[in-house]
Amino acid sequence: MSDLAVMRRLLALARPWRGWMGLAVFVACATVLASVALMGVAGWFIAAMAIAGVTTGMMNYFLPAAGIRFFAIVRTGGRYGERLLSHEATLRLLAGLRLWLFRRLIPLSPGQLQARRGGDLAGSLQADVETLQHAYLRLASPVAVALACSIAVVLVVAVLHPPTALALALLLIVAGGVVPALARRAAAAPGAEAVASRAALRVATVDLLQGLTDLRAAGAVERQLAALDGLGQRLVDNQSRAANAGVMAEAAVGLSAGLALWSAALLASASVAAGALLPEVAPALVPALALAALAAFEAVAPLPAAMERWGEVRAAAHRIFDLADRSPAIVAGPDPSPPPRDASIVFSSVRLRYAPDLPPALDGLDLAIPDGRHLTILGPSGAGKSSLGRLLVRFWEYEGEIRLGGHDLRRYRPDDLRRLVGIATQDAQLFNGSVRDNLLMAAPEADAAAMDQALEVVQLAGFVRNLTDGIDTWIGEAGARLSAGQARRLVLARALLRDPRILILDEPTENLDASTARRLIASLRAATAHRTVILITHDPRAAAQFTDEIVQMADGRVVG
Repeated sequence: MSDLAVMRRLLALARPWRGWMGLAVFVACATVLASVALMGVAGWFIAAMAIAGVTTGMMNYFLPAAGIRFFAIVRTGGRYGERLLSHEATLRLLAGLRLWLFRRLIPLSPGQLQARRGGDLAGSLQADVETLQHAYLRLASPVAVALACSIAVVLVVAVLHPPTALALALLLIVAGGVVPALARRAAAAPGAEAVASRAALRVATVDLLQGLTDLRAAGAVERQLAALDGLGQRLVDNQSRAANAGVMAEAAVGLSAGLALWSAALLASASVAAGALLPEVAPALVPALALAALAAFEAVAPLPAAMERWGEVRAAAHRIFDLADRSPAIVAGPDPSPPPRDASIVFSSVRLRYAPDLPPALDGLDLAIPDGRHLTILGPSGAGKSSLGRLLVRFWEYEGEIRLGGHDLRRYRPDDLRRLVGIATQDAQLFNGSVRDNLLMAAPEADAAAMDQALEVVQLAGFVRNLTDGIDTWIGEAGARLSAGQARRLVLARALLRDPRILILDEPTENLDASTARRLIASLRAATAHRTVILITHDPRAAAQFTDEIVQMADGRVVG
């Protein structure tokens, strides 16, 4: 995708907030023009007062003095207003972009996202989207301001002194067009590499924090820290290369501004000496033109820094668009979901491969689960137990037929299916929030009584009540402040809170002692007495205590 296409698409995404952005640009233009006018009027006023003093002439100093105060107030207030409006627009825009990207990811999850690391996906929602602020805050808005203000200043100067206007226009083109283009070219590669380095660093950091126990056991902490240092140094090096290009560009803009000052002074002075300007305004006009020309470069000064970040913006945009443009493998049909007759499930010759080059996870699975039956699936790791559960919520496409409630599973819209089928997987995510927040993720409308009941069922109610802030206690990233068994039971409570007709429990007793596991299974059995439940476990004792029927799986099929 070309740079122009990337920018056009980013601007299209910003269309809902164009009112805020347009207002910020207008205030920024007023601020820059007030600054130019302030410098020009101040230069003319000082020179005119000096000439009047020498020549004992008379002049009205009240009007220019009032103008100077007016432009100073507009410049100061405008600067504050522009910052307020531009940041408000950008923050609203970033929030909208995150929501847009998240909505595009939901139909892809998890089948089409399994190749992306969790930290990398989180980075796209956070750091990559945040990087896009430079496209709006430091590029689109400054370019619009630079164009509008440069044209306005050159036109005004052209009325007063055409030769100065011509020199000013040429130098503004160099400073606002040529120099930023060179800066963009020099910073493109290091900027893109900085985005890749930042993503790799984020993934490595998540791996270190989440796998610290395993790394310590393997004696690999120092190796992981060394890898983090290397990635961090690579990020710093790339950012330094991009910053060097920006520094050179800013120096070039400063040089252009100095040349504009001297060009205006020399050209205007030459015209005064030649008598080409009106005698009554000519001498005082020289410093006015020179200072106005210098102040005009305030309009183009932000452009080199914006172009310095363009490589990062483009790379972040490509990463985001690569995710957002993926077509969902599972698309809801045009018809509404059929109402299920009951909560029965029938698998007929079901086959599933996670990738063409991988062996089948399910290979001709045949299994019937009557309405209201509690079924346990036993089998070794890799037998296809978890894959069976995930197919019921259409995480992946499959071959064969699955009937749920008497209807083909493919006839159900994904959103309706996930309301009908609840699943508590081994790798379910807990979020960096409170216990309440994590429960409400499943059922935003749930009241305190419903949450207490769900916690009671999973044997967590007493633990939560004894926490410092009770149900509002913060549990940390991925439930870091909970034990593995407590985290698993909180996931179970979240699944129960949705009150699905069909419930899939994947290893609910893992990381629990035998006594707690027995109490949990007994409580789950009572709470799900009238639901269809599939229990996936390695624990034969839990299976015997919980279910009406036990089946064995191996190599993706039922073997007993």
